[in-house]
Amino acid sequence: MKKLAIDLIVRFIFGGLAVAICYIFLIMIPWKSFAGIFAAFPAVMISAVILAGVEKGSRTAADIAFGAVAGMIGGLVCVTTTLVALNTSHEVVWSIFIGLISWFISSAITFKIMKKIKYRPITSKAND
Repeated sequence: MKKLAIDLIVRFIFGGLAVAICYIFLIMIPWKSFAGIFAAFPAVMISAVILAGVEKGSRTAADIAFGAVAGMIGGLVCVTTTLVALNTSHEVVWSIFIGLISWFISSAITFKIMKKIKYRPITSKAND
């Protein structure tokens, strides 16, 4: 239980700090479209890979990073879908909902495709 609490605290600190720094960049940078790059900062992925690597080794960290690739490609689909939906419907809540559904579906499809191209996780014990 104590390990879980430490894990959650570390994730909260990494994620919260990353979100705060990205928000500062969003405020400071006058070009808001460019500033949106910082809104997509992968803070959750970074903390998950670090903690997995520390706790379970590089093989587990690599597996998490592999899944994050599918999630980030899904993020691109999500943002594009949300943008198109906002421009056509002008309905914010509906557009975000459609974007999130598209993220989940595209992430799952991307993950399946990546698995089919024979992803090979790190097998060397020397890296753990």
